[in-house]
Amino acid sequence: MAKETKPGGGLSVTALYTAETWGWGGLPGAELLVSPEGRRVFDATNFALAVARPFQSGQRSLKHGLLHRHTMIDHLARASGARQVVELAAGLSRRGVAFSEDPTLRYTEIDLEPVTAHKRTLLERSPEGRAVLARANLTLTSGDVLETDLSAHVDAGQPAFVIAEGLLMYLPRDAQRTLFGRVHALLEGGGGTFAFDLVPPSEEPPPGAAGRALEWIMKRFTGGKSFERQARTRAEIVEDLTLAGFEVEVLEPGSVAGAWGLPFPEVPTRIVVFVCRVTPW
Repeated sequence: MAKETKPGGGLSVTALYTAETWGWGGLPGAELLVSPEGRRVFDATNFALAVARPFQSGQRSLKHGLLHRHTMIDHLARASGARQVVELAAGLSRRGVAFSEDPTLRYTEIDLEPVTAHKRTLLERSPEGRAVLARANLTLTSGDVLETDLSAHVDAGQPAFVIAEGLLMYLPRDAQRTLFGRVHALLEGGGGTFAFDLVPPSEEPPPGAAGRALEWIMKRFTGGKSFERQARTRAEIVEDLTLAGFEVEVLEPGSVAGAWGLPFPEVPTRIVVFVCRVTPW
């Protein structure tokens, strides 16, 4: 899973790196979740990618890509009008902090217990963070998103917005399809949207030196976990989603950057966001 912990209970490199990316991008709420450990991961990863860049053609900026991904999902969630949001494998996402400023919106984050505990520790460092934890409309729930009862976190008669950012790339196809079915079942009563990112392996360039460097860093911090590399196409992913009952739209930053006000719209990135909608009964 995207936010899995490494042996010994430490937080994965992906959670730390993304938290620092949101801070680097100046996103609201991110300042409460950055840390010296995260900054070391951020700097080390960017250094490794910079060293490998001359040997990798077509390399795109990781931090800009993650920033585009995150802000695209932000836009989709706000535009949906849903008053309840569930973020799966939330890690150190700052989205719950920012969205729960609206007391009429119910925000639930689900992740493994060491991750939610670490997030609470980070928020408890400051008066602002402690005020966030005290919000009645923000819930940090510990559990495996592939096993947790998702229905306990939404009003089934109302539209909901479900997010799985940075998760699907770690799941084999069977696990992805299981998750699609569970999320569709969650949404079919009141309707809503499921948004996640996944660049089909068939669209990824050969890893080269940069890709191998990034994978080595990730494995170092996750006890050997790597990206799922099944050779699936975009059409095959859409087919799985359609079979699960979703109406699917596929978006890339280049098609929405200007209209949606994404940061650094001039920087090309390789991000694919699947927007999966469910019409209520």
